[in-house]
Amino acid sequence: MLIPVFFGISFIYSSVGFGGGSSYIAILVLAGTSLVLVPPISLVLNIIVAGIALFNFTRAGHLSLRFALPFLTSIPFAFFAGTVQLPQNNLSIIFIIALFTASVALLISGIKKIESQPNKVKRINLNQKQLLAVSVPTGAGLGTLAGLVGIGGGIWLSPLLILTGISDTKKTAATASLFIVTNSIAGLIGHSIKSVPNISLLIPLAVTVLVGGIIGSKLGAFKFDHDKLRIIVGGVVGAAGISLTIKLLMG
Repeated sequence: MLIPVFFGISFIYSSVGFGGGSSYIAILVLAGTSLVLVPPISLVLNIIVAGIALFNFTRAGHLSLRFALPFLTSIPFAFFAGTVQLPQNNLSIIFIIALFTASVALLISGIKKIESQPNKVKRINLNQKQLLAVSVPTGAGLGTLAGLVGIGGGIWLSPLLILTGISDTKKTAATASLFIVTNSIAGLIGHSIKSVPNISLLIPLAVTVLVGGIIGSKLGAFKFDHDKLRIIVGGVVGAAGISLTIKLLMG
């Protein structure tokens, strides 16, 4: 029963440059898997989906390495945070808060863009020093959070870039996909010190998200409206947060 759900998630998330790790984790936990054991699986799936998204958004000409690379200060923080072993209840609370934060940010960024007139959307052009001043602490903070909970962090970076006006939707998607791939690799290495993925579960899910990621990212890079898709993703993330909160409260 996980196959069609994971296909849908990878399709929707990859269309805006995301890997889907937050929802993969939520679904696996709701299905009865311990949150402590899930991150290696979600990170592998993240790498597959976000890697495909990165390829398609780069092929469409949306990736700017000059803009994206400074955010990759996140990599060592994602690795070291991935080695940290937190009690499951503490990890659950951090993850739920992270989901609700991402949901609100995605919904606001999508609604704001839809309601704004294209010629009235304010853009901020940062010089390299300003970009470094913003990207270095942002990358460090999001990398740490991503490493702890076992996702790539793009669901926080993307709305941040949109709401601040420093990037358009397509460049944001390309930047987020690069951010997710690199953080997921670093986080996976860190988490692998503690545990390894369940291969029998990972393989069918990996094939599923591979197909969903190929289709979704290609349409997202060349056709889809990202503002509406961010609202959809925000709703999915919020629903996951509510479901996990209920599960946590029910013990």
